[in-house]
Amino acid sequence: MNPSSLAFWGASNNAMKMGTIQLTNVLETGFEGAVYPIHPSEETVLGLPAFKSVLDVGKPIDLAQLTLPTDVVPQVLEDCGKAGIRSVIIISGGFKEAPGDKGKQLERDILEIARKYDMHFLGPNCVGIFNSLRTFNSTTIPRPPMGGKIAFASQSGAYTAMINPYLRANGIKMCQTISVGNEADIDLADCLEYLVDEPEVNAIGLYVETVRRPREFIRAANAAVKKKPVVAVYVGGGEAGSRSSLSHTGALSGPDQVYDGLFEQAGVIRANDMDEMFDFLWALSLAPLPSGRRMAVISNSGGPGTSLAYHLEKAGMSVPLFSEELVQQLKAVTGRLAYVGNPIDLTFEMDLFLFKKLVELVFESGEVDGALLYGIFGWQDFMVNLEKRFPDIKKMQGAWEDAYFDFLDKMVAIPKEYGLPLFVMSFMGASSPSISPLIDGGVPAFQSASRAARAMKAMCDYREIREGK
Repeated sequence: MNPSSLAFWGASNNAMKMGTIQLTNVLETGFEGAVYPIHPSEETVLGLPAFKSVLDVGKPIDLAQLTLPTDVVPQVLEDCGKAGIRSVIIISGGFKEAPGDKGKQLERDILEIARKYDMHFLGPNCVGIFNSLRTFNSTTIPRPPMGGKIAFASQSGAYTAMINPYLRANGIKMCQTISVGNEADIDLADCLEYLVDEPEVNAIGLYVETVRRPREFIRAANAAVKKKPVVAVYVGGGEAGSRSSLSHTGALSGPDQVYDGLFEQAGVIRANDMDEMFDFLWALSLAPLPSGRRMAVISNSGGPGTSLAYHLEKAGMSVPLFSEELVQQLKAVTGRLAYVGNPIDLTFEMDLFLFKKLVELVFESGEVDGALLYGIFGWQDFMVNLEKRFPDIKKMQGAWEDAYFDFLDKMVAIPKEYGLPLFVMSFMGASSPSISPLIDGGVPAFQSASRAARAMKAMCDYREIREGK
């Protein structure tokens, strides 16, 4: 995960080769270590001097990545061992996941070679790794969403790379991804053991088709969840899913209820699908944990406020009526049309700083363990038609922008100040100038009430897991 040098097989000057794509991503993402392309005939690869054999490099190499035809992998792995390389990523497929006995034997062969040289490898049949801490991206997809506090280990290579555009569109940043493929050597339990001690990682996600070493997995997960949450998607529980995972990574899956029990014993939160898993990880990596399940809902519109309250209760949380003392405090700062019993419904309100005051009051009261807010919009949308009728409004735009960003800065400070989670629901996307400052400041913003509520439930679930409840 942290190489200072890389030997790479499978890249050439043909842009349509998988290895070429991967090495291009290594170089263009900004990896600062030494890179040594290995190629039997090319003098240079992507502008770098190429070597016919890794034994010709003559310098220490931390990591090798092999994107090669299956049959030649054992010999190249043998060369890596002779060259003193102890860490390898084997992208090549056609091993135990392939029909027949040949692939299974080849997988046994490469494992034997690795043992001979005290070598460890990811794969085979994986797509590489990404580590924003080293600006290292050896996967097939460019522009990973670097930053953030989330790490993800997956038995599906596509989910460690192809999901990048989705993450970027939702404002979710990643710290590290690990594609484990067939797990012939390094498996998910090993990844957990590594990630629990990675200080930049606050939350760990797993895509699971099988758990090959249940005892070790449970042990590693139990140790991990004492420090940081682990969220998993398991997809092998049905007949069709089981067939697919067997052909995909050679994984033998089990019934859903067995994996529910395994995850519960391990302290792992199970998500229904990838989008839900990343919602959970996003919230868990950013926000302070709630101390209970009592939630405040603050909205400037009845429908979204009602939806948030409904989905919170459906997810097992409460939206309690506020005490008379708190109600009077809230009435003192809201208009006569507002309902302040919880949910708080402001109807229509242009004074955004009122949201800040309301969140602070409910947090100071001690009557809630978190809050969900709807009603943050961009000033630009309101101005589109008004500017046509009121030309002087444009003169005020700079002052409005300054006040708006001051408001957002103050909102992102509230969860840190009170140690309580604040989620925003907004139909505006993560790239909106009204929402991106919230996300950058550590306040998750969801585009539906159900997503926000389920993510808050995951926060509550993890707190109870960590406390042994």
